[in-house]
Order: sequence, then structure tokens, then C-alpha cells
Amino acid sequence: MRESGWPAAPGGECVWGPCAAGLGCVDGLAHGALEAGGHADLARGAGGRVTSMTGTDQDPHVRSAPGHRCGKRFAAGGLAAAALLLLPAAVALWRADWGIVYVAWMLPLAELGLLLAGQLHYRYRYREAPGKFNELIIQITTTGTEPGRVNEIISQIRGYNLKIDYRIWVVTEPGRSTDYPSADHVLVVPASFAVRSRNKARALEYSRLARSALHLDRDDVKTLFLDDDVSVTQRYIERAFNADYDLSQGVITPRTAYSLWPLGHFVVSHADDFRTHACLVYCSVFQGILDRPLHVHGEGLAVTGRAERLITWDQPLVASEDLAFGQQARRLGLSWGWFHEYAEVTSPWSLSDFLIQRNRWLWGDVHAIRRRSVMPLSGAVLVSTKYILGILGLTCSAAGLYLRATGRIPATAGVLNYAKLSVLSWVAVFFACGWIGASSAYGGRDDDSRLLSAVLAVLMLPASVALTFAAVVISLAQGDPRTFRTIRKTR
Repeated sequence: MRESGWPAAPGGECVWGPCAAGLGCVDGLAHGALEAGGHADLARGAGGRVTSMTGTDQDPHVRSAPGHRCGKRFAAGGLAAAALLLLPAAVALWRADWGIVYVAWMLPLAELGLLLAGQLHYRYRYREAPGKFNELIIQITTTGTEPGRVNEIISQIRGYNLKIDYRIWVVTEPGRSTDYPSADHVLVVPASFAVRSRNKARALEYSRLARSALHLDRDDVKTLFLDDDVSVTQRYIERAFNADYDLSQGVITPRTAYSLWPLGHFVVSHADDFRTHACLVYCSVFQGILDRPLHVHGEGLAVTGRAERLITWDQPLVASEDLAFGQQARRLGLSWGWFHEYAEVTSPWSLSDFLIQRNRWLWGDVHAIRRRSVMPLSGAVLVSTKYILGILGLTCSAAGLYLRATGRIPATAGVLNYAKLSVLSWVAVFFACGWIGASSAYGGRDDDSRLLSAVLAVLMLPASVALTFAAVVISLAQGDPRTFRTIRKTR
């Protein structure tokens, strides 16, 4: 749809709007001053340093150099990794701690309760406001290395019968392909643009300033953020647009090439069932009911123009800008909503890419948790508690299995009856995650294929748990990378 008043040049290049605002465009016009809308000199950060979107930074105070500080980070991460590896043995050997094993075995029952509460709230308390919002910007932020996949996503969206006045923006790096013929606007982030944020957050801040210069930071305008590996369903777009909240988000699921070969991708896509599980269990409650985000995903995040203007993406972080953005929304008293529609992400194509991705997420979260200017104390405590409980749950459950296998927890123990019920609830939830993962409209799978994938999701649970735990341990042992490493999104 191009009929709401933003003219587009042939091939999708913008000849008005961001270019007129001095924000740059594919034709190289007006990179620099951000003068329109009162944004003069925002292209330069403190001290006039220059940052690129590739993860490098010319400010030596930001980028870690080899030395004792880096060594300390590595040592701290290594000690934490060693502690995690020793934790199951410590629980198994110290009889006084066996009570925590029984608690860990009950966690799946508690999670099933959270899932049901989240679904009931969505069915009966979720708010929509058709007609309240007038314009939608669907923004795909990319490093520029996957133009084919980005064009595929745009084509999917254009194929929907959307009754919404929408525009598709692509935000990319300099020196990369700008061949996005079906996009309404293509913004290239100038190398000279520097703010406190880095990497992806820097590009998001640049696009925010573009919208502000075009007076698109209003309450009746929404932006739906996508990554360059994310497909969204038509219902997802419609729900996100009509959601009567400042911020809203749906379910992340690894539907793209889910459970398919090669072997590394097959294994990792089932490990990503935990992402679907987290959305159904935790996001539905913390975002949907409590209005307090726990997990925030950059894929499929819908934000009003006013909310983005109040929060901004200009946070001093290397990664986890989405988590910081969501926590800042809570600090400002903005409203959160959660809905049950699907954003279809692509799982990493190899185990090495999986570890790179998890390393970036873990240390990005650590950076955010440690900075009170980025995350309020209440949010930091909440996110930290979730990490701790998740690790304790996995390690104590593993220790409990060892104790049962060796007979130290006898078969007559009353807790085992509840543990069996807990296992059944976990199996049911992950069966549902597998079914959801195999249900992409673009996968062309029938019910038999979905059933097989759901069964495989259950059978792969031990491997998925082990891989998820290993990713945390390895990421801690590797230490803080202090960079933003990306992975390939296509085979």
C-alpha cells in the first residue's frame, strides 16, 4: 500500500521524507546533520566520536583492548561456568538440599498454571481499539547481508489483504545492497552517525529520529519492528496494530525451516522450542497480566510513536536493546500488552551460530542488568531471578534424576506422584510448542507432519535442555565478547 501520501521513487528509493529530513537515503543524499524537526547535530555523539553499525567503535574507551580488565571478565565468567557445572553434584551430595529438588520437579506444574492464566487473560481481558491508530510502519532492520530474505519477507507482507494504511521501511548499513524494490523507504545509516547506542540499537535510534522528523512519533502511529529473519502472519500484524497498548508483542516461534536438516539446524530448532515456551508461559503473564516485561523480543515488537519518542533506543549497550527498551517503558509507566499470534523466526543453521547468538544475548542481558540507567532495580532483580530460577530448576532436576536412578530417592517417595504429573504437563506444553513450530503457512505441512514434529519436540527435550544449559556455561566461560556478532539467516 502506497496511497497515504508518502511518494516513492521507482525501485522503492525514498525521495522525500527521511531524505528531506537530512537523514540519508539509498541515493546518498543529505547524510549527516539531521536538521529537520529540530534534530541538528544529533549525528554526532559526545566528543564527536564516530561509530559504525558493524560492531566496531572508534572510541577506545568503549571497545575493550587486551589487558587485565578483559582477563578479569573472562575469569569471572569462567568461575561462574565452573560453579554451574558443579551445582548438580553439590545438590546431590548435600542431603539437606534435596528439598530444592522436589521444588524444581514441581516447576512445570507452576508453568502450566502461568500458561493457563496468560491464555485466560488474553481471551477475556486483552484490549483492542480499532480505528484508534491511523498509520503503521513495518520496519525491517538488517545488517544488509541477507537482501534475498528481506525481500521475501516484504513479498509475504504485500501478499496479505491488509486493510491498514501501512509502509515498509528497510534500515540497513552503508556499503550493503539497497535493492529492495517493494519497500517504501530504504534508510542507510551513515557511518558518521554516532550516539550512545551501538550496533542494532544505533540503527534503531537513527530510524526513530527519521520518524520524529516526519512527525510520525504520534500516539496514532505504530511501528512494528522485524529482524531480517522474521516472517509475521497477517493476524499478527492486525493484532499488533489494533492493540490498545503503548507496547505489545506476540509469540516468538522458530517456524522457518523448523525441525529440518542439516543436523545442527534440526537440533537447534528444537532447542528454540524454549523460546516458544517462554512466550506462552512467561510473556503472557508478565507482559499481559502484570504489565511488567520479563523477556522482550526485538522481533515483532509493536510500539506507538509517542512511546518510542519517550523511551528512545539511545542506551549505552552493545546488545539486548530490546530488553532495555521494554524495561524503560515500565519505568515510564507505559502500558504493555501480549497477544497470541505468531512471529516466525529462523533458528541458527549450525551449533556454532547458536552459541554465538546465545553468547550475545547472555552478555547483553548482563550489561543491561548491571546498569541502573538502563534497567531499574526492580527490573534487574526480576530478570536476574528468572535466570537463577531457570538454572536452578535445570540443575536440581538433573540432580534429582541421578538421586532417583541411584535409589537415594526411593520409588515409594510420595513426591514422585506429583513429579510424574509435572513431567506430563511439561510434555504437553512442549508437544504444543512443536506443533506450533511446524504450523507455518509457508511450510506447507499437513497434520501428520505437525504431529511428527510435535512428537520430536518431546523426544528432543533432553537434548534441548542439555544444549540450552551448555550454551549458558560456554558463554560464561568464553567471557564478555564486547562486540555484536551476527549469524547467517539463510542456509
